[in-house]
Amino acid sequence: MNVSLGSFVGDSQRAPGAPLVRVGVIGDVHAEHHRLEKVLDWLAGQNVDAIICTGDLADGRGCIDRTCALLDNAGAIAVAGNHDRWLLQDRVRHLPDAHRLDAIDDRTAEYLRTLPTSVTLQTAAGSLMLCHGVGENDLAKIWPGTDRSPIERSARLDEIIAAGCIRFLVNGHLHFRVMIDFENLLVLNAGTLKGGYAGVSVMDFAADGVASFAVTDEGPPVLVAEHSLTPTASRRIWRDTQCFDGAWEPLALYARPLGQSSARQAAG
Repeated sequence: MNVSLGSFVGDSQRAPGAPLVRVGVIGDVHAEHHRLEKVLDWLAGQNVDAIICTGDLADGRGCIDRTCALLDNAGAIAVAGNHDRWLLQDRVRHLPDAHRLDAIDDRTAEYLRTLPTSVTLQTAAGSLMLCHGVGENDLAKIWPGTDRSPIERSARLDEIIAAGCIRFLVNGHLHFRVMIDFENLLVLNAGTLKGGYAGVSVMDFAADGVASFAVTDEGPPVLVAEHSLTPTASRRIWRDTQCFDGAWEPLALYARPLGQSSARQAAG
């Protein structure tokens, strides 16, 4: 699905229809509406051309109605996650902080129903696919493997890589802000606004870089990591997910506490 980008509320000077140059990236929200409001206010002053969000708006400590209204009012481009699908299907409601379908506003339910599973956007450096897992599969995971987390391969991502039409894939689900380099595609997991590793990122396609910021309940976002979008010689580059072998140090977009080894956070 391709989308129109004329509704974003911000300070960008981008001409209508022009490729995106700077994009604000929000991961799985999980009804963290206070943090979301702070992030959206901050992004409005960061000269971004669009704000994208990887979904899982539902199921968390905050207000799902307020969460959806904030994203809608900001003109953010969001996709549906598995928690949003489960909420609309009234399934898996035994989870902690699960929202109930009969308790949400009608406008919220309609907003969630209109969310696509994936969208493709045109950037100054190539096409970007936004999804929750991989493409239409909101439960799919991508992970090269570490000593603490098993390898997660994806036949669908391998198809996308082989087709050569997508340069960037931005997803969520793992709650882990990280980049995975392939020969002709970069996967950026946007993480989450939930918990102690909450954050937001800004991709700058003209500057060939991404900056990632930590988000807490207090204070503005704080810069914690910067990387180039083009892989450097020190980064592991994969042909496709079938090549994953676990010999890899995650290219993190978060600040790891001292003494903590690499680990994947739990999927949402």
